[in-house]
Amino acid sequence: MKRGLRQCLLLPLLGALAAGAVHASPPSEKLVCATAPRSAWMPEAKIREAFGDKDYALVKFKISRGNCYEFYAVHKDGSIVEAYFHPVSGEVMRFNRVSASVAAPAYESRSAAQPAAKP
Repeated sequence: MKRGLRQCLLLPLLGALAAGAVHASPPSEKLVCATAPRSAWMPEAKIREAFGDKDYALVKFKISRGNCYEFYAVHKDGSIVEAYFHPVSGEVMRFNRVSASVAAPAYESRSAAQPAAKP
């Protein structure tokens, strides 16, 4: 797919992600990461590094209702990512990735209970 067309298809989705209108995980799947006080949490800069912000165009970073560090981003390959990290340990608690390719739609999801497949 040509770069211009891909960008045109992604712009509305990125806008919806930034506005909070799109949720990759159903609201019924509430994820609780930490009950530790915020003074024990990793600094934001360190968790961004653990997320791999050099490979992503970060759309939104926030603290979820379940006290997780939550990322919404676009990977350099064009796929869209929603990731939740434990704020104390830095462990990946949930990772959802949706391919941006119209020709070959794909969805990858894993949680702390499911380790990532070896590439």
